[in-house]
Amino acid sequence: MIINKSYISLVTALLAWLLWTPCIGQKKYEREFSIKSDAVPQAAADFVSSVFKKSKIHWYGEESLTGKSIEAKLKYAGRRYSIEFDESGNIQDVEILSGINEMQPDSREKLKENLNKEFSHYKIVKTQLHWKGPVEALKESVIQNIAAKGVMTRYELVLKGSKDKTETYYEVLAEENGIIVSVHEIVQRNTDNLIF
Repeated sequence: MIINKSYISLVTALLAWLLWTPCIGQKKYEREFSIKSDAVPQAAADFVSSVFKKSKIHWYGEESLTGKSIEAKLKYAGRRYSIEFDESGNIQDVEILSGINEMQPDSREKLKENLNKEFSHYKIVKTQLHWKGPVEALKESVIQNIAAKGVMTRYELVLKGSKDKTETYYEVLAEENGIIVSVHEIVQRNTDNLIF
């Protein structure tokens, strides 16, 4: 069998396009389960105890389509935090429960425009600030209650939305300026996870 070079180029270009296109319309599956503090990697426990003084910490294991992780959920200085680590205890991100009104007004309007293009109807259920960056910068961000230099800020929304006459829950990740990065249909998620 002879394969034409232009066919290989076309397939390569198509694969590259698929890999670089934002993740719009993919599915998201998460399963959370409570774990004991002695099952938490030391690096994760050290990060949480060094930043969140005198807070009651709830530890969870999480399984998703992309792998496994460890999550600490807690309340600190009047805000609800969710800190995600890989299985070795390396920090992945910090999420803070917030409101959509905490976005800058022009960014919020841009996000609403983009959501209206994506969904025929939607209702936002939960909004979180999503911080990602180096360990020390994330520590500083939590302590100062504002994203430090080197920390990328995004917004993660859980919403009930309608697409193609079907209504279900979605997770939307958006840049600080309101541009949508990804939209994932939520396959299975506990009610507690949506609220906390």
